Amino acid sequence: MRGTLSLVLLAASASTALAQPADPAGPLAQVRDEQQLAATLSVITNDPAIPVDDPEIRALAQALMVEGVKQLQAKSYDQALANFLEAYEKFPSPRILLNIASTLRDMGRLADAANTYQRYLSDPVTGPERIAEVKEVLLRLDEQLTILTVRVYPSGSDVSIDAGPFIPVGTALLTRVRPGIHLIRVKAKGGSNEVSINGFEGEFKEVPATVKLEVEGVAPPEVNPNLIAAPPEKVEGWLITGTKYKSDSGAGNSRKVRTGYAGPEIKAIVPNTYTTGDDGLVARNNDDDDISSGLVAALRIDGEGRGAAGAFGIAISRNRLEAELLFLKSDSTGGYLGVRYRAWTSWVRPYVGIGMPGFAYTTRTSMGESSTKLAIGVRAAAGVELRINGHLSVKGDVGYEHFFVDQDSTGIDANIFVPTLGVIGRL
Repeated sequence: MRGTLSLVLLAASASTALAQPADPAGPLAQVRDEQQLAATLSVITNDPAIPVDDPEIRALAQALMVEGVKQLQAKSYDQALANFLEAYEKFPSPRILLNIASTLRDMGRLADAANTYQRYLSDPVTGPERIAEVKEVLLRLDEQLTILTVRVYPSGSDVSIDAGPFIPVGTALLTRVRPGIHLIRVKAKGGSNEVSINGFEGEFKEVPATVKLEVEGVAPPEVNPNLIAAPPEKVEGWLITGTKYKSDSGAGNSRKVRTGYAGPEIKAIVPNTYTTGDDGLVARNNDDDDISSGLVAALRIDGEGRGAAGAFGIAISRNRLEAELLFLKSDSTGGYLGVRYRAWTSWVRPYVGIGMPGFAYTTRTSMGESSTKLAIGVRAAAGVELRINGHLSVKGDVGYEHFFVDQDSTGIDANIFVPTLGVIGRL
């Protein structure tokens, strides 16, 4: 039985067979309130222990993680993982590693999860609060995995596991792999070698990977050591096994998720609020393309206090523009088709709007016969919309309407002042 997803502390597998420790944190993937989620994740991205050159990077990392939670809620695990990895690349907080590890664990990728927990423990910025709990989880995972140490010769050889990227290694590469058969490739200075291993659960396996440098009497090419930085003596492999992840050399914080096991990269969903320039700096745009369509409920108030009409319908949003199609109901039945233009798209959204209201009305002839006709008008309005959260906003405006009717013969006001108050529920 898999543990629930956790986005701040660590995922707990509730398997009774393995007696996994419980997650001390709540399952934030189940948090539906966007403001509560953002407030919780801001604790991670505002960690002063992680320095940033651009303050906007913190906000971008938080937005990436919020979107990652949404993908978890939709059971889109690969996309959620892509977002968390992108957030970690932008803002390398070890707390984000716990989010990545818990997601991998829920996906059943125990070796990748264990290597991520190990990276958390090895990070010099990691605080002492969760060390004991993470070590306990890692110990339980290691009982199901093979802990592999690849010792290379000569020093500085490049190692690849299961067709993954080649990793420069000084003397040893330590990583966890699933039990079973694995292929290790090693290359150095023009030579190469392959080693197959078969690992078992809970096994510590050491594998020598040696490259014979002399090939038919040809000396290896000379390399200027001043031009190439020496690789670290001991390398802890993180998301380097196989072709599921994309990494240039296994170094650094950048990892990308692939579709399947060798497909194209899954791009992180980055809010349109942000753009990253060639210099790596993050800019916040003025526009928010993420305003979604939804349902509208509004109250149209007679400016002379004679009553009100209810309005119900849909709002179709395209950034600053939003079209409304409403059903109107009071003493008579009608409809409204209009468009609003927002001056800006933050949580306060002033707007102007134009539209075409219409009402059905009944007339009687001198002979006592009745007929139903349609009064068509035009409306101009100005108001403001207030964003409550990503799924709810309220609006209010003042409008002036002119109907193309004969006021004396129909009894309908040709010109009327109509304020409206409404609620918009967005998808």
